[in-house]
Amino acid sequence: MFIPIYPITYVIDETFYNKLFTILNLALTPQYTLIRPLTMQVITLGDRQPNQARGLFIPARVGKPQRLQGTITNLAKQTDNTTNIPIMDILGWNYVKSPHAVITGVSGSGKSYFLKYLFSICSRIGEVVAIDPKGSDLARLAKRKGKRMIMPEFLDNREGNNSIGGKFLQDVINSLREVEEAMYQRQSELYQTTLRISTDYRELNVKPIFIFIDELAALLTGASKKVKDDFQNLLIRLTVLGRESGVYLILSMQSARAEYIPTIVRDSISLRVQLGRINSENTKFLFPELSEMPMVPLGGKGSGIISIAGDERYAGIEPVLTPTIID
Repeated sequence: MFIPIYPITYVIDETFYNKLFTILNLALTPQYTLIRPLTMQVITLGDRQPNQARGLFIPARVGKPQRLQGTITNLAKQTDNTTNIPIMDILGWNYVKSPHAVITGVSGSGKSYFLKYLFSICSRIGEVVAIDPKGSDLARLAKRKGKRMIMPEFLDNREGNNSIGGKFLQDVINSLREVEEAMYQRQSELYQTTLRISTDYRELNVKPIFIFIDELAALLTGASKKVKDDFQNLLIRLTVLGRESGVYLILSMQSARAEYIPTIVRDSISLRVQLGRINSENTKFLFPELSEMPMVPLGGKGSGIISIAGDERYAGIEPVLTPTIID
């Protein structure tokens, strides 16, 4: 808490607030980990004199978060009887409170590794659908676990032809429409059976449905504008309407540009993770409110920044180190 004592000779505005955060962020590490708020936070202090009755609040955690390490089985136990997926030792993703996720990062940043971690956990919690236009890590993981997978034809063609194109995206659309129908069916059952005003899919005793899409930009390659528009409109409906019925999107791409992911979809996604190199160019799409670069832990692959909207504990942007899985 920074409490100015009036009269003062300086201007307190968002620029001042951001500078204060930058100074404290380095000065307090590693005793505290500061969470960068998305807007300036001012609170009133009723027990003080009028000239010092307000303060600038900067949220922080005690200590320095540590990277999780363990087998999928052990880490998954932390989700038993909860809707919280562990990400670091003192940070987790509650997919009910904070629906949908997007992970960005350049090649080699640990993006695909983190996606596989989330897929492995979510496959134990509910139903999963894997969409991998490259036929790479996510596709092989889904195959190993016997989970539903939508893949391009070249994976079944040893000659390597019939590559990614409009037909594959149309196959994806057809499969996602089945999920959309299930979403509407759950909404109908909730409306007809419950007397509660605020409720969700858990009252129906059904499992959540997680849709994983790896390298979303590659998915759009070679498709016509009409097919792309159909796909993006479907993403909008699933994102905006999916929370209550337990349908969650987990998207992965190198950059969350508007031509790949509609703005309304990006704005509806609660969990945002950017791994690897952090600069103003590649953060402006995922974190448009971030005016200055945050301090990122030196942790190799799987290090970056994270924001979880909808959960009052994590109302801001902070460093992240994604879990290490021991096979």
